[in-house]
Amino acid sequence: MRIALMALALLASTNAAAQNVSSKVKTAAFLETIATRGAECGLLRPWQAASLRALNLHDMKDWPVERRIMLPAEVARQLVETDCETQAMTLWIEASSKGFDSEMLPPYLVVYRRLAQSAAPPPIFTQTAARVRFAPAIDAINKKLAYLEASGAVAEGGKPWPEYITNTEEAAAEFATLLDDETAPLDRRNEAAGWIAQSVHIVELWLLDEE
Repeated sequence: MRIALMALALLASTNAAAQNVSSKVKTAAFLETIATRGAECGLLRPWQAASLRALNLHDMKDWPVERRIMLPAEVARQLVETDCETQAMTLWIEASSKGFDSEMLPPYLVVYRRLAQSAAPPPIFTQTAARVRFAPAIDAINKKLAYLEASGAVAEGGKPWPEYITNTEEAAAEFATLLDDETAPLDRRNEAAGWIAQSVHIVELWLLDEE
């Protein structure tokens, strides 16, 4: 889904008015526009918009400063040109709708569950979470993951669900360990903190839909 999402975004953004803006900036602006207008128009759930922003931010993490500087103006321009009926947005959301549940949501669910079940979750998890009882959240996550596997949905990367979940849990444990490792590169520690905070934010928005 990742490649398909970016390709669709790039295709749509090339129809924008010609400017001296790189295709990467146009694509990132298009995804931010979809997240904003999609949520405002009721075409995306809040957790879907948040997960799309998280994907976009991850792809932008190594951008040079000059490219980042160009992004806000391009987002503003595309927002002006986009309303609830804009075909580029509605077609993109329609084409991507199934992937939100099967590919974009699961990594956050697994990270959240793994940390919620740990004896001492990292402070960034407990301080970001908006709840003190995690059992209902864990139960909802278990049911969702079981449903996805039973439905025949394919996990990201095409791996069997048990293998995918195990690999993601191992990554979550590594994130938590990195936070306290003062010898680890700062960018790796920041990436780990970002993943954990995004997981909490996205999953708790999703839980609001489930409760």
